[in-house]
Amino acid sequence: MQTDRLLIASPQRGFTLLEVLIAIAIFAGIFLAAQQMFSQAVQNRDRLELEAARMESQQLLLTWLTLDFEQIVARPVRDGLGTELPAVMSLDRGVALTRNGWANPFALRQRSELQRVEYFLNDDQELIRRYWPALDVNQGTVPVELVMIKDVEDFQVRYLSEANKGQYEWMTLWPAPAQSGLAPITQPLPKSIEVNIFLESGEVVHRFFRTVANPWH
Repeated sequence: MQTDRLLIASPQRGFTLLEVLIAIAIFAGIFLAAQQMFSQAVQNRDRLELEAARMESQQLLLTWLTLDFEQIVARPVRDGLGTELPAVMSLDRGVALTRNGWANPFALRQRSELQRVEYFLNDDQELIRRYWPALDVNQGTVPVELVMIKDVEDFQVRYLSEANKGQYEWMTLWPAPAQSGLAPITQPLPKSIEVNIFLESGEVVHRFFRTVANPWH
């Protein structure tokens, strides 16, 4: 008679409550670390996009400023009431000017290549570039406005005037008071124009622009 062998199974050992809690704590820590890294990456991406947009808007602004101010011409204009305005004149928190070089490829449009442009700071702290489809406008002429840059604290323009031969003075108003008796067509252009754009971030966009002489002066 064969003796039956009793198979004794080894006892199955599971995880203790303490081990389960430790595992959960480890996974929770890994999850939190991964979440923080992901959140930081998203924030860095948003900062880079914001900085890229800011730099792009500043570069666009500098491009337009250069195109406009370096092509100033001594061409007065008439407003909607028929009043003759100087080629360059200061505005409240802005400046108006007549510029050359308004592209008209193959003369496809029935208009001049001269353009009347204004830069001014509006109540929303935005620097606006405004232009008209014609130099001498009527009351129904609608200008086109473009926001060049936002969050502007102040916009300042100064004009270099030759008071006497060889003696120069920076003016905040143009035409200079001494030229008030001259017809707009004969008023001299400033020798140079200084532009300062103070941003709320603390940055300052600063440029000097040289102008040409008025041939009618």
